[in-house]
Amino acid sequence: MKTKENISNQDRATIITLNPNPVARAFIYSGEQRAKIVQLISHGFLPHHTSVGKGLSGRKHWRVEKYRGKFGNGFKMITTSPYSTNFNHLTYFTPIA
Repeated sequence: MKTKENISNQDRATIITLNPNPVARAFIYSGEQRAKIVQLISHGFLPHHTSVGKGLSGRKHWRVEKYRGKFGNGFKMITTSPYSTNFNHLTYFTPIA
């Protein structure tokens, strides 16, 4: 499973997802955010996809919320968009199927 290896190896500045989107790419801002991504992966939640959403993410450029919806139960990481102050990048972490 090459995809899982690529997700675990976060050497780049963006979050690598199972379903890449050419429009939305969430950036990793800090070691704290990288640690949270590793923690979610170690608990069996893989980054499913990233989309664009409205609103502000907060002072530290990112936060994690519980998610329950179309893609199942999991977590949603909200990061600020470097392109616009009106939009965020939402990365959905869903359980391994």
